[in-house]
Amino acid sequence: MLVDIAAFQDSGKVKIKDISARQDISIKYLEQIVTMLSKADIVKGERGPQGGYVLSRPASEITVAEVVMNIEGTMAPVPCIRDGNVDCQRKDRCTTLDMWLRIEKAVMEIMNETTIQDLLNDANSKGIIRIQDSMPEYVI
Repeated sequence: MLVDIAAFQDSGKVKIKDISARQDISIKYLEQIVTMLSKADIVKGERGPQGGYVLSRPASEITVAEVVMNIEGTMAPVPCIRDGNVDCQRKDRCTTLDMWLRIEKAVMEIMNETTIQDLLNDANSKGIIRIQDSMPEYVI
């Protein structure tokens, strides 16, 4: 959703129905996500016929970690780990705890280093989303 907004917001506010059509994601689900992203000040929205959404700051300043943490709350691979902290009665004898902590740390590092702009650039280079430099010109 955010990559789509980043790609198309230069042409004006991006409508949920357009994102839904381009990304094949239900409008209802996008509405739930956009509510969380608005509260987190990641997107700004405007209602009405000319309404839609734009990013609240440049795509290069929004990390995947920020987005995921605001939507999911955590990226912990197991329930006993949250943000590097362990809440488990078995932690002193758990044979897999260190592995799970390393996995969480690696995932968070990657997500902290990756921005929405990075994802947009990757999508553009693969032809998944084409960034339009300007509005098409129509001659009658």
